[in-house]
Amino acid sequence: MNESRLAIVFDYDGTLIDTMRIKAASYLEAFETVFNSSTAAREKILASHKRTSGAHRFIQLSDTLETLGLTTTDEQKENWSDLYSSLNGRALKDVALFPSVKQTLTSLRERGIQLFSVSGIPEEEFLGELSSKKLTSFFVEAKGGDKPGYLNSLKERGFRIVLFVGDTAYDEKAAADAGVTFYWVENDDDIRNIPSFVEKTLLQSRL
Repeated sequence: MNESRLAIVFDYDGTLIDTMRIKAASYLEAFETVFNSSTAAREKILASHKRTSGAHRFIQLSDTLETLGLTTTDEQKENWSDLYSSLNGRALKDVALFPSVKQTLTSLRERGIQLFSVSGIPEEEFLGELSSKKLTSFFVEAKGGDKPGYLNSLKERGFRIVLFVGDTAYDEKAAADAGVTFYWVENDDDIRNIPSFVEKTLLQSRL
């Protein structure tokens, strides 16, 4: 087995940290503040956020605007993004990691497996969140932005197997588009079972 040829890539929101409810609330508040949408549109806004969860935030915003039939300016988009970041920053300070995250990351790293992280969050903000949760040292590299593109870039670096760990349909599609294996996280048990999945499903059958 050559574990150095295996890359495991972790999504962040909803995978390492339980942020989905908080970020949905921040998304809605930022949208209503910047675009003056009516309370009648809230269900559609939240449905759009859920449908596009895991995507880059401007992809999410485009979906919501299209759903509501709204047009916008670049300035409004930037104002919305800044407010969304600010609301998230305040709300996420006290949000804990899923209980098994650090134990799982430590176990994988001790086996010599190279770990990466990618998120639809703007990169500077994403790196700040990883640092605040004391996760930076676990990862060889962390990137914000284009998930399928990043997964493809790891394949181009020579990794024989790339495993993407995520929690949304968008994450699953990103893995499929990049031609890599996907592991779905719904709860802490799924996180705790990643080393077993790697050993029994990936390494024994493919290396």
